[in-house]
Amino acid sequence: MLSGIRVLVLENLIAGPYGSMILGDLGAEVIKIEPPEGDLSRGWTEFTHRGESYYYLAFNRNKKSLVLDLGTKSAREAFHDLVKISDVVWDNFRPGVMERLSADYETLKRINPKIICCSVTGYGSSGPYRDRSSYDLIVQAMSGIMSITGEPGRPPVRCGPPITDLAAGMFGAHGIMAALYAREQTGKGQRIDVSLLDSAISLLSYYVSYYSCSGLVPGPLRAGHFSVVPYQVYDTKEGHIAIGFGWPGLAKALGLDEMIDDPRFKDRQSRIEHREAFDALVEQALGKAKAEDWLAILNQNDVPCGLVNNIAEALADPQVLHRNMILSMEHPLGGEIKIAGSPIKTPKSQQEEYAPPPVLGQHNEEILNGPLGY
Repeated sequence: MLSGIRVLVLENLIAGPYGSMILGDLGAEVIKIEPPEGDLSRGWTEFTHRGESYYYLAFNRNKKSLVLDLGTKSAREAFHDLVKISDVVWDNFRPGVMERLSADYETLKRINPKIICCSVTGYGSSGPYRDRSSYDLIVQAMSGIMSITGEPGRPPVRCGPPITDLAAGMFGAHGIMAALYAREQTGKGQRIDVSLLDSAISLLSYYVSYYSCSGLVPGPLRAGHFSVVPYQVYDTKEGHIAIGFGWPGLAKALGLDEMIDDPRFKDRQSRIEHREAFDALVEQALGKAKAEDWLAILNQNDVPCGLVNNIAEALADPQVLHRNMILSMEHPLGGEIKIAGSPIKTPKSQQEEYAPPPVLGQHNEEILNGPLGY
């Protein structure tokens, strides 16, 4: 879908690499421009394959690696030559870094007026926090996400995946694709400004309107939902099961028909007001059998449900495997690696092979002697 689009990326860690990987999955030629020491995540060596960290492997498939020390004049000239024949420049450095590297939008648009530049930062290119450093943990805390995650009365909890990094990467990719379409009409590029904090506030979605309408500050509800009951993870005789909606089918499946006519549970609002009593009765019934047994019974009664899997169990799930969400590929230095696949499925993408994450400088000769003709 993005075949013929060339993207130059100056990136580290997660937000930038995740977003540019999306563009690569959709067919763009993504050239990862790295300093001689490489992306910071390459050096995170707790768990590696052939010396490449699990962090780096997760976010860098479908890319080419070109080593350029942009602190030198010759490397900046080579970069500017690439800009002339490229469509997008993407970075996730702190504000001011791209200016110091002569890689900011104002500089690059003079070289190529059609260039699209996307910067992903912690707080954006303006505002009182502009120059602060930031990470997903910090933004989850500041945005309020931690305050609605976990259990009531317990310390704040970070959502497991780095969701603000991932969201910023996705929003950046979306912005670039929209800018590419706009360029077809105007013939001009533009600058896109995405921040982790903006992305996190966007993810709050209905929490914002809930607070606006009610004046109430939401708090954590374990795995629950403040506007829906049933919507919770319940203990069983063995294991846990997540159940959402499915009322009154849930009562029938659990043999709790009397709950259907109980005035405390007659409608959604009543169930919200009597949440604790509702959950106690449901969990008591679920304690009579294992989670796997309840899974079959609830599915037969069309009650939305799922087992609480660990990571190993999730990766072995037949639906996950059927959807090709675990990619096996040969690493450039040898041996098989497995990484998460792309959730965007098209007839063409199902037939294509993904390129494994490149080793540092793997494509130097191909790029310098090819597109640049050096």
